[in-house]
Amino acid sequence: MKSRNALPLAIAALGFGVFAAIWAMRPPASTEPPPEVFDRVVVSAPVQLLLTGGDRFLAANIESIRAVATTSDNPEAAEANASFAIRARRVVAQLNPCHEDNYYQGNALLTWGGAVAEGNDLLKRATECRTWDEIPPFFYGFNQYFFLHDVEGARASLEIAAERATDNAAGFRKFAIMLAAGELKDDSAALDFLQQERAQTSDPKLQGMLDKRIARLQGLITLRAAQQRYEARVGQPLTNPQALIDSGELEAFPNDPLRIGYEFADGRFRLKELKIAGLERP
Repeated sequence: MKSRNALPLAIAALGFGVFAAIWAMRPPASTEPPPEVFDRVVVSAPVQLLLTGGDRFLAANIESIRAVATTSDNPEAAEANASFAIRARRVVAQLNPCHEDNYYQGNALLTWGGAVAEGNDLLKRATECRTWDEIPPFFYGFNQYFFLHDVEGARASLEIAAERATDNAAGFRKFAIMLAAGELKDDSAALDFLQQERAQTSDPKLQGMLDKRIARLQGLITLRAAQQRYEARVGQPLTNPQALIDSGELEAFPNDPLRIGYEFADGRFRLKELKIAGLERP
């Protein structure tokens, strides 16, 4: 009888012993903070519409807030960060192309962060939707000129901005004339544009992201200025960027804080665009 009563106790003791051994063999708990999650799921526009009971404006607002709150500029995962930001802002534009924060922040962060086509797509949608607003066609026109070197396209967009403007139509048309005449110093104009964007935001995170884009553009300006000095001194076009280092015009090439970099093509330095695998571009 006693042996029967002892058997369950022995089994329980053995089970506890096995559990204790497994517990002791477990890896020590890490005190390091969890790694940053770079890629995120972006739910499609139809599903988000369903989740908000058919309210596309609410769905767009929620996704826009998430895009701002969870986006990152960590250079270790530039492609994953850009992929998330592009997909999230594209969904917002599908739900509500008129969304002001989406086109405004999307232009500042995507276009100037190496995703020119995607940022311009947001501006094009906003231009078509916000028929009363001169800002989207102005941004779009500026980008057509600065990034795509499409003067005629830029002038057409600036004319749309002028037609919508209530008190700055003459300014937009003057800007278009300067583009056509080649009188605009696009580098300084672009830098002024980004610095104004930086001054107008009170969000510390957005300010930090814009600071990186300003520094990136300043690096481009440094490269172009060095090229101009070199060509003026040697009397011939620059064909190899390394000549700027060898000749002493630059001590080192500027660093891009976004780690996307610069490229030299067709005899001119320009901001390099992100190459995002598996992402359909507009």
